[in-house]
Amino acid sequence: MLEFLALKHPMLVHLPVGVALLLPLALLAAQRPGRGIKPWWITCRYLAWAGLLGLGFALFSGWAWARYQSLIPPGKFLAPHLLKPTPEQWLQVTLWKHQMAALTSMALAVLTLWAVYRKRLEHQGLGVLPLFFGLLWCGASLTAGFYGGSMTHPRISAAPSQSAPVAMAEPVDPEADAPLRALDYGSLEPIQPEPVRSTAHGNRWIRVWVTVSGSDAYRAGKPLPPGAYAVMTSLEDRWGRPSFESGPLYMLETLADGKPSLTYYWPRVPEAKRGETGGQPSAYWRGKDPNLETCMGCHFKGEAPLDERSTWRMPRRARPEAASAPTE
Repeated sequence: MLEFLALKHPMLVHLPVGVALLLPLALLAAQRPGRGIKPWWITCRYLAWAGLLGLGFALFSGWAWARYQSLIPPGKFLAPHLLKPTPEQWLQVTLWKHQMAALTSMALAVLTLWAVYRKRLEHQGLGVLPLFFGLLWCGASLTAGFYGGSMTHPRISAAPSQSAPVAMAEPVDPEADAPLRALDYGSLEPIQPEPVRSTAHGNRWIRVWVTVSGSDAYRAGKPLPPGAYAVMTSLEDRWGRPSFESGPLYMLETLADGKPSLTYYWPRVPEAKRGETGGQPSAYWRGKDPNLETCMGCHFKGEAPLDERSTWRMPRRARPEAASAPTE
């Protein structure tokens, strides 16, 4: 659901922007005092509600889209405000302006809705205050739409001169230091209702999370579609129960060519467990890393088959020993 709303953000923004453009016209018509003015009240209130609700969906889908594109750090709701941005950081700067204009539009939408519900006599117009807030709302919406369009359709700069060649910047890998998508596993769909023990992963307690686009295929034992991925969290086993000591994080992704790609992330390896990582205090392996050869031996075709997956079983209680027969 989150991915669906994120991809529909360019479509959802049209409703609040359209309402913000139409509402000042209705508010202007509602200024006239006299008989027959009350239907214009209803029109203004209807448009204000439609714009506010549509703006709420647009704000949420825009945040989800920015998180999906790794433009907002995990755990944050706003893009970072760069005081001295470089020319290569124009996208982050534009996104921050887009968010500020959108949040301002939301605040003005609430004020406009409050203003159109002020107590008025039946022969009176709505007054200048709703029109004032409505015009500000319209301006903020157009500003947000301008910056949003600047990100999706950037302006093409003039061609550089022949004497000043421009060096092509290498693409920045957003997951160079940590698997950001895997760490955001809480936004994915959980497969097991509770942690289960996995003998294939060090007898740890694990839980699998899958993207919405691949959850049905994972449950059916079919290969994940390209672009989908599964994340497996793990906890160190202590006295036969899940503990609070987190173990490694696993991620299995299906690339565009249909081949699987593995990621192994253990940011802080306990000293007693460093034999599993070759003595390293932390481990981040992915792709064609030689340390993943053992894992690829089981996942060379993707996710594990259904009959080899760990399932939840309730522990059996020990039966009380039968009472010995009394001796004569």
